Amino acid sequence: MTAASEFLEIFLPALLVVTGGVGLLALASPRTFAIVAWYGARTIHDSGQTRADRWFDIDHFVISHARPFGGIVLASEALIWFISLHGPEAYSKSFLLFVVTIVVVLGVVALVHITRQKSEIETNLAEARTDALTGLANRRAFDEELSRRLSQRQRQGTALCLQIIDIDCYKSFNDSHGHLLGDTVLKEIAFRLSETARHMDIVARIGGDEFAVLLPGCSLQDASIAAERMRSAIADTPLRHEGQDHWLTISSGLAEAEFDDDVRSLVRRADSALYAAKDAGRNCSFRQAGPEPAVAATCV
Repeated sequence: MTAASEFLEIFLPALLVVTGGVGLLALASPRTFAIVAWYGARTIHDSGQTRADRWFDIDHFVISHARPFGGIVLASEALIWFISLHGPEAYSKSFLLFVVTIVVVLGVVALVHITRQKSEIETNLAEARTDALTGLANRRAFDEELSRRLSQRQRQGTALCLQIIDIDCYKSFNDSHGHLLGDTVLKEIAFRLSETARHMDIVARIGGDEFAVLLPGCSLQDASIAAERMRSAIADTPLRHEGQDHWLTISSGLAEAEFDDDVRSLVRRADSALYAAKDAGRNCSFRQAGPEPAVAATCV
């Protein structure tokens, strides 16, 4: 007997025992299996590159799928052990057909389950990245995309502008007209921003009445033109609700990413420009380039 054969005689049964133990654990205690799975994935968590939305609810997901997984593993293990211990010396065609049929059935069951898992993951990821009210990207998706675009800016020198938008006097409007109309206003603002933005722009709702637009490949001058286009799309057409017109306006702050910007510094500069726009009377946009004070980009 060769060394390779001796190794396989030891390694393969040991592998089957370990695999069977994993399947048994998943079948007997999904919660414990979820803890083991978490430890196995901890290196991904600690890598610093994990997407914020990737781990939507990993414990719940693993627990809900542990028993089907464990059942398939144990059924496969049982078949392998049965054949190895009780199989005849010479296998008949009918026996081989039976084994192949069992393997195919288990494979189909696993494939169906994996397909369902994939669909469920995609649905959860989409929900984790989407603001439920407006359908825009949410804060988590925005933060991820901003980090990615800033890294691209540093590597390739690609222009990037950030626009932060606030609905003027939204709180008093919401208090006066009620939350139902307030939600309608948020959805209408989101729709008009999305319709006005370029296809490559990323529009997100990042707070209660606060929105953000990432404008990749856009200079500060071009971003100022885009900001005016968005402001006009909202200010020039009233929102009609139950036979009454409601005139809405927005203020926005613009900042162009510098090579030494990180997420915090870029957002801080755009926020500073937004405050300047509000101090100037609202319904306008201010922009900030580098360390200089914010100046008017557009005003009425």
